Amino acid sequence: MSIFQILTSSIGRKILMAITGLLLSFFMVFHLFGNLFLFVSEDAFNAYVEKLKYLGFLIRIAEFFLLIFVLSHAYSGLLLWWKNRKAKNNTGSYSKENTSSSARYAAFTGSFIFIFLVTHWATFWYKFNFGPEEQSYYDVVVGDEVGFANPFFAVFYIVAIAMLGYHLKHGFISAGQTLGIVGTKYEKQYNNLSTIFWFWIPLGFISIPVWFGFVVRFILK
Repeated sequence: MSIFQILTSSIGRKILMAITGLLLSFFMVFHLFGNLFLFVSEDAFNAYVEKLKYLGFLIRIAEFFLLIFVLSHAYSGLLLWWKNRKAKNNTGSYSKENTSSSARYAAFTGSFIFIFLVTHWATFWYKFNFGPEEQSYYDVVVGDEVGFANPFFAVFYIVAIAMLGYHLKHGFISAGQTLGIVGTKYEKQYNNLSTIFWFWIPLGFISIPVWFGFVVRFILK
């Protein structure tokens, strides 16, 4: 069996989803680390973004692979969801009793997250890379145009990240099963690690629009 046949099989797509999902999850750690400079000061966050832009070509390569991971993860997920749905409709074996809610809504949360990513790229990423050179990146993030001072973007960001955490809860369970971790002596450590990714890291992201979009604007003002 060729590599192409393996990757296009059901188990191959599950492995691809597990690996790309885990890689994207680890990227979230790096991304949150950078975003937390917003809490330090405007100068600290602007300096952090400038250092990333200084890396130039390396960042473009990283962004290219991130895009490939996102697209392959989404494509494989949709194909598996569609095949599972057809199989369950044909056999009538679908049961809410033996399926977690995060698993049942994985396709919906994944689709919403994809819409959020496109919006994120079209706003923050675009302005960071193609905005005026004299702009303050800090002002873009906390401003009232596409930033968290705009209630629509603040709420949208909070809902999207909450859905991301919900999606990751199912994703880590599924990845653990696919990669053979569930049922081994490492399952407990894996579950503890997954909690960091589907709960604590999303909570860290949510704290940013909550603080700059609501606490600073309405409570501390």
